[in-house]
Amino acid sequence: MADAAPGILAASAAWFLAAAVAHGLRYLALAWYADRVAPWWIESVTTALVWVTGLVAIAVGLGAAVCATAWLVQTRRRVYEPGTDPRSRVGLWAGSLVVVVNFFRLPVYLEELRRASPRAPTRSALRRWWAVWAVNICAVALALWRGSGDGPQAAADTVLLTAVAALTAAWAIRETRSVMESFNDPSPRFTRRFIAAGIVDPESAARKE
Repeated sequence: MADAAPGILAASAAWFLAAAVAHGLRYLALAWYADRVAPWWIESVTTALVWVTGLVAIAVGLGAAVCATAWLVQTRRRVYEPGTDPRSRVGLWAGSLVVVVNFFRLPVYLEELRRASPRAPTRSALRRWWAVWAVNICAVALALWRGSGDGPQAAADTVLLTAVAALTAAWAIRETRSVMESFNDPSPRFTRRFIAAGIVDPESAARKE
């Protein structure tokens, strides 16, 4: 699962982007036919697009979350020496998959990994990743709040806000994939090497002569 995480994340981002487009088309249809009855085929097509893309995006997103957690556990096991990881595997899985808890625990796990790993993203990159997820959570909460309202205007607003939430989810997943790739970057964070001038290896000098 850890090896499949980047591909699953890319697929998840693509499906959330498709869900955002589907909800956007649905909102345009609702706005265009706000004062009259929409043709049955437009109603059927937009409704089907919303449901199919939304359900598939959620299903693939759940799979991406599981694979990303497997990647986190495996990467920490690779970076830390055997038996030195301060977090248990059960704690990592719970802290990464339990909703609300993962919003506060995942940054801690990644910061610990960043400090222990010779190849890792900068702290500002992790902060940007966390901020994008915060924006997504706010968009989802706003869509759920508006969805509790009654009337056609509340329904239309919910469709639009759901499109925004799906778009920010795709953005957040892309940032997550970028962070994962930075931990697997073959180039170390510090590549500049300083060599003291005047130091010569006697054996190499003798071979040159």
